[in-house]
Amino acid sequence: MFVRERLERWIHLNMALVGGFIGGFSILNHHDLFGSAQTANMITLALEFTGRERTDLLLRLGGLLCYIMGLAATVILPMVFRINMKYLSIVVDFVSILIVGFLPRNLPDFVALYPLFLSMSIQWCSFKGAEGYVSSTIFSTNNLRQCVTSYVEYLCSKDVKAYKKAKLYGKVLLSFHIGAALSCVCYLLWGVHGVWCGLIPLLPAAVLVFVEQSHVPVWRVRLWLGLKWMHPAHLRSME
Repeated sequence: MFVRERLERWIHLNMALVGGFIGGFSILNHHDLFGSAQTANMITLALEFTGRERTDLLLRLGGLLCYIMGLAATVILPMVFRINMKYLSIVVDFVSILIVGFLPRNLPDFVALYPLFLSMSIQWCSFKGAEGYVSSTIFSTNNLRQCVTSYVEYLCSKDVKAYKKAKLYGKVLLSFHIGAALSCVCYLLWGVHGVWCGLIPLLPAAVLVFVEQSHVPVWRVRLWLGLKWMHPAHLRSME
């Protein structure tokens, strides 16, 4: 069980890095638009419906529709086709990143983000958390809340569970913002084509998900998780 938890955690941290990278790239390349969420977009839509000058109303509605389609797909596809959504999310992320790198620069910002709206909504529902805690890999507000409140709870009560919770959320926050920082480096070096660097962390994510989903005996996973010093018999006892 211990090794399985570590595997799940590494998958989640890996996808948080991807989410941070895509979020950072969309802000850098599309006039501070965040390609991972819809809160600001829906607020703007409400303002435009109630009196603000309507500039890109239809384009914003299209972005919201892409996001909704991704959310709906995570419910429908497993029920109808029994598709593993973790695999599909990685594939959709991969294709979306490829597409965005080829899009012309003169596209309206919202249209250019349509592939990312779709892929990020699917990722959000496919990688829901780790170690029994719900945690987003595509934005940070709730992760920050959970990290801070859990750590303060630990300081006040010395509850080890609160410390463990704070530690997980802190790692997710760190991974997400490392991804965002890397997106800036890639943008400065290669411009819009730097988005293709986001394909790199998807490869280990796919391998880790394969190991998790294929039910490989735990002791065989030790090389992936840095536990090769432990005896296979000991690792079997942790299953």
